[in-house]
Amino acid sequence: MRLFRTVLGIDPSGGRLAIVAVRRGVGNVTLASPPLLHESKGDKEVPRLEEFEGVLGEFVARNGLVGCDAVLVPPADRVYLARASFPSLKGKDLRDAIGMELERLFPVSPSELCHSFRRLPAPPVGGKVPFIVAAARSDYIERWEETVARAGLTLTAAVPAAWAVGAAVARISGASAGAGNAAAVIRGPGAAVECTLFSSGEPFFCASRPCPAGDAPAEGLALAAAGFADPPASAGEGPVRLFAPAGWYGEDGKGIEAGGIALTLQGGFAAAVARALSGAGAVEAAAAADPLALVAAYGATFGEERMDLFAPDREGATSGAARAALGAAAAAALALGLAWPSAVAWKAKDEVRRLDAQVAALRPSVERFEESLADLDEAQAKISTLREEASGSPETLKILRELTDRLPNGTWLLSMRVEGRKVDIEGLSPSASEIFPAMTRDGRFRSVEFAAPITRQAENVERFKIRGEYVPESSAAGPQPAAGAGR
Repeated sequence: MRLFRTVLGIDPSGGRLAIVAVRRGVGNVTLASPPLLHESKGDKEVPRLEEFEGVLGEFVARNGLVGCDAVLVPPADRVYLARASFPSLKGKDLRDAIGMELERLFPVSPSELCHSFRRLPAPPVGGKVPFIVAAARSDYIERWEETVARAGLTLTAAVPAAWAVGAAVARISGASAGAGNAAAVIRGPGAAVECTLFSSGEPFFCASRPCPAGDAPAEGLALAAAGFADPPASAGEGPVRLFAPAGWYGEDGKGIEAGGIALTLQGGFAAAVARALSGAGAVEAAAAADPLALVAAYGATFGEERMDLFAPDREGATSGAARAALGAAAAAALALGLAWPSAVAWKAKDEVRRLDAQVAALRPSVERFEESLADLDEAQAKISTLREEASGSPETLKILRELTDRLPNGTWLLSMRVEGRKVDIEGLSPSASEIFPAMTRDGRFRSVEFAAPITRQAENVERFKIRGEYVPESSAAGPQPAAGAGR
């Protein structure tokens, strides 16, 4: 994983699109641009995803974020959660054991799921260790992967809402959401209310339900009561710390009762979230009014180490070179133990310790070397692409130059496809209607037409799709009169 990078957290919970872009460094996270909170105009999934794609593409283009990484927050209503206990296993054995239990845990075929797991902070019972298993449908994550790619980003992780919220609470409040006791985070992402419950900092329950805005506080407490109906042993019996939007439950420090559960409202949390998300300039009015709607997108940008549905579980994993070095050390230790007389066995143990220390010292170098190889492969792939483009038909470059000369100032191209002399372009422009006459004015393009109606986007720009066919200079000029022809 790169130490310095710009990452976008994307949270589509509750029919809203929350986007937070941060720059990550060594132990440091700063905002790369003002966060965005977009309210969807429709309630059907496919049109809403298309709408979100346009908003995301515009956000990326406007803030110069093309090529950055993105982390998706699968909403609570898209994530399955289950608690299960397994024997004390490690690495691949544990992953295989959990994978074989997916069909029993969830009502979806394991082949259609992306899953991961975390150990719950509770002691083993009967020789079995408690875990929390999370899963989401793979087709949902794949659709978002394609959407993110069309916006110019790379999807690198999918962090469920519970763990994204937990990561944000830990960073903003300076402690884990449930450190030392149970905690509840209630927020209202759009036309729904969401409740996440924590035990010693680890989520064990996360659910949401649609409701009117006025009913969200009461519905949130009802979800909390339902989650605490079967808490893990590590939840304890003390009062539950409650993090919620300002004004939902009265004054800070107030005691609240929900289904026999005592909760204590934590003061100043919503204000702390607003301060954390205002470091890159002015915050959009909707985001300023409801900062907790952005908290999952913010936490996702640095929460993939807690839980990631997009990549295989990394617990206990080591690089190939590191495993080879450890294997060599083990082989050397075995050879020494067999070859040396028992009278000098202590020397063999000392040699093994020395080899272990050398392996530990070399491991960071091996990991940096692997990262350098990956960067080199990426650079070589880009070089190959550029060489292919350079060795291609010069006519493609002429087409690109002709289009550039005709596009109005302030126009962004989101995509361009050239097949022979046929050209399809899609982008954003402050005046998309000027593009059509600009392309047809001198005959360099023919059969020009809009492939889709012009749609107005935020920031007073228009989204357009235009297709046409390029006409070379000799054809555009038309037939020349024969020499000596009459005037």
